[in-house]
Amino acid sequence: MQLLSTHRRRLATAAASVVLVAVPLVSTVAAHAADTATGRVNTSGAALKVRSAPTTTSSVVGTRADGATVTITCQTYGQTVTGTYGTSKVWDRLKAGGYVSDTFVRTGSDGLVAPLCKGTTPPPPAPTQSAKVTATIAAAKGMLGRYPYSWGGGNAFGPTKGICCSPSGIDDRNTVGFDCSGFMEYVFHKGAGLRLSSTSRSQYADGPRVPIAQIKAGDMVFWSSSSRTASSIHHVALYIGDGRIAEANRVSGPDIRIRSFSRNESGVMPYVVRPIR
Repeated sequence: MQLLSTHRRRLATAAASVVLVAVPLVSTVAAHAADTATGRVNTSGAALKVRSAPTTTSSVVGTRADGATVTITCQTYGQTVTGTYGTSKVWDRLKAGGYVSDTFVRTGSDGLVAPLCKGTTPPPPAPTQSAKVTATIAAAKGMLGRYPYSWGGGNAFGPTKGICCSPSGIDDRNTVGFDCSGFMEYVFHKGAGLRLSSTSRSQYADGPRVPIAQIKAGDMVFWSSSSRTASSIHHVALYIGDGRIAEANRVSGPDIRIRSFSRNESGVMPYVVRPIR
């Protein structure tokens, strides 16, 4: 079914509901003038809301106009927000009180520019590429033999009923399981937090593609007709290393399985897709 949209991502445009979070003064470190930083609000026109805690559901304690200069006394970690400058958990405490999401404030740095507010615990480091690959393979193995193949079945959150009808005319509207691309959607979301598109062809188109000679664990392998054209792709599987793949396929025996794989198999595409980078 689908691929990384890892590319999975477009920044949300700032709306009038853009949030700034405020934290009670008692919970912050009194910042010295030398420790403060300045930034400029960038919401593409909307007023940025200052809130009483670093979440978008906290009460509004003020606003800052687009283009306004703000003084940041300290920074903390709160709700993840996607804004003008990407996606982040960092919130800026304003000198006048309250917090705003750092994703709507231009500070000249993607990192912290002010001291951490009192009581702030840094978030754990992001999983490494290797850890994401390992978790994705584990997610695939966790489904082995548990569900049947279902044409059009499965998504990022697990097995679903399929659709009617497969190329051979099979009606899977009452069969809960995965088809090949739905299985890929699930394992990459479960293991690496990635959202793929929903068909094998779109997953191949989304890339990024790497020559199959450079294949490694965590890559997606694709099959097409004997002509090996992208428009004729009909199957996708996860390469787990050591010449093996995990796949959902309507076969004799378990439909979700691990099997040996050869690059010389009929219809194997000359490129693999590597969502985890």
